[in-house]
Amino acid sequence: MSVKQIAIILGCSILLIALSVVTVYHHPWISLNDCYENPEKYDGKLVTHFREPVIAEILDDGFILKQYQGPSIKVFAETTNLKTGEFVGLKAIFHKEGYLEAVSCRIAKNRRYKIWLSVIPVVLVAFFLFQSFQVEWKTIRIRVKDHA
Repeated sequence: MSVKQIAIILGCSILLIALSVVTVYHHPWISLNDCYENPEKYDGKLVTHFREPVIAEILDDGFILKQYQGPSIKVFAETTNLKTGEFVGLKAIFHKEGYLEAVSCRIAKNRRYKIWLSVIPVVLVAFFLFQSFQVEWKTIRIRVKDHA
């Protein structure tokens, strides 16, 4: 590697670290788990980060939000156009009494399709790698095919 290549890699790495540090200190995400760990600190704060939030049950004045491997919580919100079992995009104000007040709430339409669509590039890259490389299993070596 030349000095120029090392400098470019080092510069990009420093820039990435700097951007990460700035993001942590100037725009921290508050998760629902953070709120449960210290309810007094996060009372009245805007919660923007949930773990795969799904509507578990619709009530008259809101709904029950269920998270992947996380606690469920009641959300006071407008329930028109909401369905149980759907992923939801949510920004809400946390209250130390143990509920959320929705600021914005929407169904994450076609989320499952987008997840499957994001798998396609991985499959294509794997396909093209196997087209270009050959694995020799006996010696556990990978080599470039002659036609590649």
